[in-house]
Amino acid sequence: MRAFLALALLAPTLLAQRWAVQYFYDEDRSQLQIVDLVFPSAERGFAAGILTEYSGKQKFTAMWTSDGGAHWTLDPFKEEPRSLFFLNDSLGWMVTDKGIWKTEESGRTWRKISDQKKSDKTIIRGPSRGLILRVAFFDSEHGFAVGDQKSLFETHDGGRTWMPVAEAAKPESRPEYSSYSRIVLQGQTGFVVGSSNPPRPGSRNALPVWVAPEQAAKRRQVPQLTLLLETQDKGATWRSTTAPLFGYLNSMAISGTRGLSVFAFDENFEVPSEVYNVDFAKGTSVSTFRQKDRRVSSAALFGSQGFIAAVEPTGRLNSPLVPGKVKILRSTDLKNWEEMPVDYKAVAGAVLLAGPDSDHLWAATDTGMILHLAK
Repeated sequence: MRAFLALALLAPTLLAQRWAVQYFYDEDRSQLQIVDLVFPSAERGFAAGILTEYSGKQKFTAMWTSDGGAHWTLDPFKEEPRSLFFLNDSLGWMVTDKGIWKTEESGRTWRKISDQKKSDKTIIRGPSRGLILRVAFFDSEHGFAVGDQKSLFETHDGGRTWMPVAEAAKPESRPEYSSYSRIVLQGQTGFVVGSSNPPRPGSRNALPVWVAPEQAAKRRQVPQLTLLLETQDKGATWRSTTAPLFGYLNSMAISGTRGLSVFAFDENFEVPSEVYNVDFAKGTSVSTFRQKDRRVSSAALFGSQGFIAAVEPTGRLNSPLVPGKVKILRSTDLKNWEEMPVDYKAVAGAVLLAGPDSDHLWAATDTGMILHLAK
């Protein structure tokens, strides 16, 4: 009875919330692809994007807001952005195709602190073994960078110098086909996830799914080697494990000892994606969401309340290259998922979720749109 009353009191709040378009890039002769989005607080948010003109020429931008997304400033950027990490409202890092940048002024100014050139035999000024994809920090000085060729680097000076972590190279996979693409740090704990995906016989000559969907349907999805690194002591020691799994990790959200991991699959797989409910304390991982008509690309987790952002595939083509309607779902038990109202104008190939808590959330699309969870 108490549970029923609690649900009854909560239901009006859940139903009142909806996802409304807060920002849309609508400039003539160019398009904006938002590649990453972070909101360390309810007021300050940061994004990075690629502006593509109709001629094909690309420009880059760093975006920021100080009023909860009501207004965004787009500043030109010199290098192509890959990802963002912010420790708080003012201190953040951006990974680009040529190095790592840092801001201490809430994204208003950026300075390059590391490139990808080796300076001597022990200290790496910039990661040199492969392209760095993401960084994450325990505090303002101590952090890690992950990337291609099984690269994991550690810094103790805020990202100016980096040293390789030997454990990252131990999994038995060819470096040229292996990379670490996701990193999450929380408390004393850290997780790094990647994959090894060598080319299959005949894959180089295979046509894209949108060119020959009948041919793609005959290709079988095969397991690939998933790489996992875990630390329980802030990176003093790491433990590496591997497992053959279908798909690749697209998103990972952690809250306490629970997590949501999103795996994406090839276009010809029976479902486009699958979300797993992970219990780190028990060491279990249980499938919690998979639908043929929902391609999930991002997750957010706050205690037992989870959110997943998805796209409804258009027609027979289950490919992120083809935009579809944005769908966002919520769960209060990480078992049952309910779709939330989303502005009908929101279409995308992929969607990113970001926010400091379950009442202050934003979603960014690769079509230049930012949505806000509104009441």
